[in-house]
Amino acid sequence: MSDRNERAASRRVLVVGAGPVGLSLAIELGWRGVPVTVIDQGDGQVPFPAGEAIFSRTMEHLRRWGCAEEARAESAPPTDYPHRTVFATSVTGHVLAEFDFGVTNQSPGAYGPLTPEGPAFLSKFSFLPLLERTARSLPSVEIRFGTRLESFDQDSDGVLAVVRDLESGDSETLAGAYLVACDGGRSSVRRALGIEFEGMFAQGQNFAVHFRAPQLLDLLREHLGGQAVQIHTLSSARRPYITVVNGVDEWRLSVYLDEEPEPGDAVAWVHEAVGAPIDVEILAAQPWSGHCVVARRYRAGRVFLAGDSAHLLWPKGGFGANTGIGDAVDLGWKLAAVLQGWGGQALLDSYEMERRPIAVRNVTEASGNWKSDSQLEPDAVLARADAEGDRARSEMGEMIRRARGREFLCTGVQLGYRYSDSPICLADGTPEPPDEPDDYVPSTWPGCRAPHAWLPDGSSVLDHFGRGFVLVVSGSADPSSLVEAAQQRGLPLTVLRLTDPAAARLYERPFVLVRPDGHVGWRGGQAPGDPAAVLDRLRGAEAGSPAAEAGNPAAGSVMVTQAVAANVGTRQL
Repeated sequence: MSDRNERAASRRVLVVGAGPVGLSLAIELGWRGVPVTVIDQGDGQVPFPAGEAIFSRTMEHLRRWGCAEEARAESAPPTDYPHRTVFATSVTGHVLAEFDFGVTNQSPGAYGPLTPEGPAFLSKFSFLPLLERTARSLPSVEIRFGTRLESFDQDSDGVLAVVRDLESGDSETLAGAYLVACDGGRSSVRRALGIEFEGMFAQGQNFAVHFRAPQLLDLLREHLGGQAVQIHTLSSARRPYITVVNGVDEWRLSVYLDEEPEPGDAVAWVHEAVGAPIDVEILAAQPWSGHCVVARRYRAGRVFLAGDSAHLLWPKGGFGANTGIGDAVDLGWKLAAVLQGWGGQALLDSYEMERRPIAVRNVTEASGNWKSDSQLEPDAVLARADAEGDRARSEMGEMIRRARGREFLCTGVQLGYRYSDSPICLADGTPEPPDEPDDYVPSTWPGCRAPHAWLPDGSSVLDHFGRGFVLVVSGSADPSSLVEAAQQRGLPLTVLRLTDPAAARLYERPFVLVRPDGHVGWRGGQAPGDPAAVLDRLRGAEAGSPAAEAGNPAAGSVMVTQAVAANVGTRQL
């Protein structure tokens, strides 16, 4: 290997799996200039539609990567399709309850004051190709489909992965500084590392059907008051529910099962959910299980777990891919910081400390949503066209709104997660804000997502985060001591001065130091007495920090010989 190739390999990250999490990690690293090779044994095609709910926080990441507008413009279902969820006896029956907060793929609705990017509902058929295009547009990203990981070894110098081209049968060895497993719930990497899941497996057996039904959209307009992204029915104990795929004629149906399906069941289930024998073409079908599990560890030396390889959960609330993309963003900036020389090794240990509690929180919430849904039982009285039927439907509607509402306006899950016990955030002694799944109150409490506010130039505060640290300053606060300490350490730091009084009030303190991932690392009413110590803690270089003391033998001996130059600037908005 030439010296040039050896230097490239020493900075390269190997990613196993080109699903939404692996591609997001490739984008995050490539956006930061880190060389990435993604391998996936598939052909890049999407075999089955799933994971349509894209959270506001994920859309904020897409905004930073420069592809949020394209995601909305080319979305399936279309941009004006309402994010309306309906509970009904059947599609042609009675509406029991609905959840509609004015959100479409082009309108943030109820999320508007909280974020520059409302949530989106994007079919995997449009979302994954978008991520792939975005990743391939970055010069340092390489994606190799039809390539299977055969084995890997790691030592203090890096990772060697033996991969096989499935078309030619040829094997080769790829070298990298780190390897990240984004290869799903059956992760071969996780199994090779001997890392087990903890929690409850297969809480329920289910079946999903991708189908075409041109009549269905008209039936929604005729019987359920218009378009909807999901229709949950109480037509049988199977509780069939339908999810939009393209907004025209393709849909996905899911059912709870207690027995093995028989040939012809899929069409019968669709008819059951619709309440009429409409024309149906079955495109694909597959079983699936709901889980509530999290990996015991997220790291073994130079190898990390992210996405479904680290956590599996019920698809009740759309938490799965969004939690995994959050993993990718958190790990991505930390790997870049270490590889570029300005981050300390404690950054990498903080990945598990920050992201595992979020996974536990989200898999628990998703499992709770499933349990709430399982309490809704069909009753023949619901279909009756008399006073008794009216009474039963009213009572069931109230139960649905009480038991199921938090799943469909989960602003707290989307925007309110925080890294409460992070070793690279500095607590200020104030109480932690409430963490409610269905409510979000903006806060600059250390560990929280820094709040969104529109600035006089039309940008969001969030548009100024990402490349390095940002010191948000308001009033007459003097940032010079932190700027000088950053320059001395080669730490990328930009100063953003808030002149808008409302934005300054939202940020609560004259000094708020925001990390590259947009989370608050430190805040204060005045400049810190030891600015160098604050910056060292946030960049994972403080010798006494909990993450540094935890150590990691394989990573601890990495020698970073070249540091990036400091990027210190000031903007006033």
